Amino acid sequence: MRSVITRTLLFSTVLLVGCYANTVTSTQQIRKDGWLSSYANVRVVRETKVSDDLLRVDVEVENTQPFNARFNYKFEFFDAEGRLLFSPTSGYRQEQVAAGAFSTVTATASDPRAADFRLTLTNAN
Repeated sequence: MRSVITRTLLFSTVLLVGCYANTVTSTQQIRKDGWLSSYANVRVVRETKVSDDLLRVDVEVENTQPFNARFNYKFEFFDAEGRLLFSPTSGYRQEQVAAGAFSTVTATASDPRAADFRLTLTNAN
């Protein structure tokens, strides 16, 4: 019985650590303007590789205000040396988040050299 509990705890710990390893948050990766800093909370950032070589980023943004909010967002991708990579989808997009809810914004790099990203969030009002 004791070994079953130990195995279960070990498995749960490994599973949680594995999920946590994919969660990355950095002030250099996520930039918000002054107004958004007070009501847009970044909950989770996930980085994965798709098609074996393209960086995909999913960011959950939570609206902590008691009313609906809109924001603009833009992803930029960088190579291993920190150089900005051209993307045909670069530019701002708009997202609306209901009061107290969250929305996931997603981008996939178009260049396999992408090693890092930056997400810029600005107020849409």
